[in-house]
Amino acid sequence: MKYIPRWLETRIAAVLESHPVIVLTGPRQVGKSTLLEYSKFSKDWHYITLDDPDALDQAKEDPKGLLWEDVPTIIDEAQRCPELLLTVKYLVDKSRGDRKFILSGSGNISLRQAPRETLAGRAKYLHLTGFAYRELKGLSASDGILDRVCTGRKIEFMDIKSSFALEPTVWRGCLPAVVLAKNDNIVIERLSGYIDTYIQRDIQNLVKVRHPENFRRLMEALSQATGWESVQDELSKICGETRANVSRYMSLLKDTNLLCELKGYINKTERAYRQSKYYWFDTGSACFLAGIHSAAELKKPRVRGRYFENFVFQQILSWASLQLMPPEVFYWKPKTQQIEVDFVISTAGKAIGIEVKSSEQITFGDTKQMRGFLKSHPNILKGIIVYAGSKVYPVASNIYAVPWTMI
Repeated sequence: MKYIPRWLETRIAAVLESHPVIVLTGPRQVGKSTLLEYSKFSKDWHYITLDDPDALDQAKEDPKGLLWEDVPTIIDEAQRCPELLLTVKYLVDKSRGDRKFILSGSGNISLRQAPRETLAGRAKYLHLTGFAYRELKGLSASDGILDRVCTGRKIEFMDIKSSFALEPTVWRGCLPAVVLAKNDNIVIERLSGYIDTYIQRDIQNLVKVRHPENFRRLMEALSQATGWESVQDELSKICGETRANVSRYMSLLKDTNLLCELKGYINKTERAYRQSKYYWFDTGSACFLAGIHSAAELKKPRVRGRYFENFVFQQILSWASLQLMPPEVFYWKPKTQQIEVDFVISTAGKAIGIEVKSSEQITFGDTKQMRGFLKSHPNILKGIIVYAGSKVYPVASNIYAVPWTMI
């Protein structure tokens, strides 16, 4: 299989100029190992994977011997041996920061917590998402609409043709092995294996789940309600667990990067909802858990809109992972009006409102929610409505219709 370059490669290369250690995290199977093995910047690096039993044994018993060679080193699946980090710290300090390391692993919280204590001041934390649509097509992140708005570039009329249909793209999601599968049967097989492995291996390694079937039901309920304000009491009834266990399990899903939490956007003078919304990191796994086993099922209006919104959120996460100052993402829903804006991206003192519509045309009437948002927040200069069409054009003052392929 031909390696597809990842956007994060450039970010990693830049960070290595200022930090001796990079800790690369992300959900399982988003391509961390492949990136580190095939990217241009790492071709002269020494590569060690602790999936290798011999390397793991030596990491535990003779860590200095494993890392004896004074060359830039990648340690993949580093969470399998947290004690190795003490040796990494020693070698970095001994070289006065000249020795470079990249530590990578799945979305296991042990890889994120242990280095913060051991490698404080030495490590930079980067997050790899699954494929963004534009990344998969070999397009630049800097030419997407989010970069254009945040850098103050003019938004011009464009007609963007795409060979990718919306529903199959959303249904497959962002996991490389799923996106690149030859047919839909392989997609379903790989997503089934992904979910089963996550429950049986990742979660059980973190905490003992007495009733995995209840945990699975919770995941299914959350995937069906993606983008909604999830009430833990209701989820407790659905999955047959106590509210305390539901809260604990949702924390595990967040810690392993499968579930993303969005809080309400609010300024000092307004009354707005603060209750969290939740999205999946990947629409492919969300659709599978929700029982949507074909792209055709996404043609239903309410279903299409919900998972299209989650798909746009995926694209925002991919873009955000590249930024020097990581932006915050919120939603906006005032208590005094029956309107809502799906996403608000706040970065470096700037903010963008994003509304998602699954229709193929946008009219002035579709801008009501965004107009209300901009009126309530005069400091926010632009609103974007992401839709299923192909043209970039202004629909109202400071509000632009933007195709999903540009996000």
